[in-house]
Amino acid sequence: MHVRAKSTAAIASNSDLKKKSNGSSSSTASSSANGVTPQTSIYTTGLSRLREHYTTSIQEDIMITSYRHHHKARKQMPEGVRVELKGNKHLKPAPRPSSPNEVPELVKIDVHCMMKEAITSKYNLLSGVMAIQSITGQTPEIIFAKKGVHNWKLRKGMPIGCRVTLKGDKMYQFLDKLVEVVLPRMKEWPGLPEGSGDGTGNIGMGFPPSALSLFPEIESNFDMYPRMTGFDITFNTTAYTNLEARLLMSGFNMPFQKSNHSRKAATASAQAEKESKDPPPE
Repeated sequence: MHVRAKSTAAIASNSDLKKKSNGSSSSTASSSANGVTPQTSIYTTGLSRLREHYTTSIQEDIMITSYRHHHKARKQMPEGVRVELKGNKHLKPAPRPSSPNEVPELVKIDVHCMMKEAITSKYNLLSGVMAIQSITGQTPEIIFAKKGVHNWKLRKGMPIGCRVTLKGDKMYQFLDKLVEVVLPRMKEWPGLPEGSGDGTGNIGMGFPPSALSLFPEIESNFDMYPRMTGFDITFNTTAYTNLEARLLMSGFNMPFQKSNHSRKAATASAQAEKESKDPPPE
């Protein structure tokens, strides 16, 4: 009969496990005695599809296509100087030299909706809150009116909308569902305008109430939402220009409209290719 002696490391590890188990049991007992339920940690099994697609292909492609070999540094504004711009314009950030750390990345997605029916009764807002929570998988934040408008019968502090900010894997899951399921089913939607963007790398788009029913969560339980509402989506990126932001979103299969110049060039090239293939007349 052979008996294998346990090593001191195994004995120490077993004693540590016993101490941890006793400590965890005592902590759970104390927390249950205090009326606080212990929270279990949630682990993700892997990267989302779009996040992996960004790290493996989009990041390298954007680095190659948008690399600037000659960078001209812009003069920085001195501290304490206030610049007043006309209208709703704002200062654009100065672009930095190209480097692997300056590749644009999607930071967060803001989804918000406003319901004018909530002015008459705040309970009309529940349908919009439930719909936004269903399509995003996150509890929305209620938006209250900052000031009152007499003509709209709107008073300060009334709930008029909701908002959700998505980050991480939930952000990529929502974008994947939007690009692969919702946008292809929208009729007569040509895509985002070619000049879309706010000048600082953010892109926004609005959807009618009919687009809300195209989400799988709403379509399967359509009768649970008596009031459909339109909603807006804002893609916040780390890009410094609209071109870099559109380049990033096009990598996620976001459709963009073609300008008249590009359409004419495409038709001209197609016609020239067709003429080159046709045999010459005898």
